[in-house]
Amino acid sequence: MLKQYRNFFRSGWVSQKHVRPQRVSVVVTGGLGFGKKDNSKSCPCGSGQEYQACCQRYHKSLTVQAPTAEAVLRARFSAYVKKEWKYIVRTTHPANPNIKGTVSEDGKVRTTFEEDIKVSMYNCEFVRLQVLGQEQGADVREVLIDFQLDIRQKLDDKARKLDKPLPRTIHEKALFVFSDDGAWEFLRAVDSNWDRDKLKYRDAQEAAQPVAA
Repeated sequence: MLKQYRNFFRSGWVSQKHVRPQRVSVVVTGGLGFGKKDNSKSCPCGSGQEYQACCQRYHKSLTVQAPTAEAVLRARFSAYVKKEWKYIVRTTHPANPNIKGTVSEDGKVRTTFEEDIKVSMYNCEFVRLQVLGQEQGADVREVLIDFQLDIRQKLDDKARKLDKPLPRTIHEKALFVFSDDGAWEFLRAVDSNWDRDKLKYRDAQEAAQPVAA
């Protein structure tokens, strides 16, 4: 079986030529109604705005860019919900090794990064994003965002459709960098409670180890 979830939310992030990085203090934004769907026009990112006025403008435009690392995280979540795979591709940091795609364990099947993204979009229902906080990284060009993701897993580890999708809660820290092109881009997951290859929660010992990019 292909490692269908390997690239789930590990790819990169968006460009804005005129934006300059600013120092970031810890900001806790949980409890602000993330994921509420009061009508069909609500943006999946949980901002409370309509999709058209929120993440859609980033998905559909190459010039209107998300101005902060958190805005990019939210737009990426909405992209998975709306199946906007091109947005995930173009907001991926070039140093993210998942851009190379995936090779099956027997070495016979190779998929592109684009295909991996589409598989993740098909295999999961993306329910809710909750941003828990953020902190400065190693320098002014780095931001770590702590977030929680609620999904429903629709296929098992043999790619068979599940009768009842399994609810999963993923707690992760993501590293964003401000690139030389003037973009806040998602580089990699720093920590996660979810093993994407084995499709199960990591135990306490595994969770203490860094997550492979």
